[in-house]
Amino acid sequence: MSDRESLCRSEMLAGLTSDQMEQVAALGLESEYRAGDVIVREGEASDEVYVVCQGMVEVLLTRGPVPPTSDSPKMTSVAELGPGQSFGEMALVDRGARSATVRCLEDGTRLFAIPGQALLALCDRDAQVGFVLMRNVASDLSFKLRHRNLLVKIAGDWE
Repeated sequence: MSDRESLCRSEMLAGLTSDQMEQVAALGLESEYRAGDVIVREGEASDEVYVVCQGMVEVLLTRGPVPPTSDSPKMTSVAELGPGQSFGEMALVDRGARSATVRCLEDGTRLFAIPGQALLALCDRDAQVGFVLMRNVASDLSFKLRHRNLLVKIAGDWE
């Protein structure tokens, strides 16, 4: 499947025209990963937005302090994302550090990485692209937040 075909399935880019999709595709690069590869780490600076083209990734959050006998914090899986789904979109909105760690679950996972600054520049040049993209990002972030809040409510104290 081509970059463009993968992007056309992306929820984040739904509603863009073919020409607009081509402009977005020209900004990024597709890479392949293996199971266990870490794509982004919680707390690190980075501005890429990723679209899952093939395979699955897992979103992990740090829980509690790092135990004194361990070099790494306890990570809790909060979501799995597959083809068409995206992550890293918060970097477009607030340009802050990564809010979670994301790692691949399957060999052959293909991700399309789009530099956030280049995508924002495209949004500035083409207001329609900016509107569609930000509407979709807001919808996706709202869904993820609502889903997380429901899980916390069901689990009680997220323990």
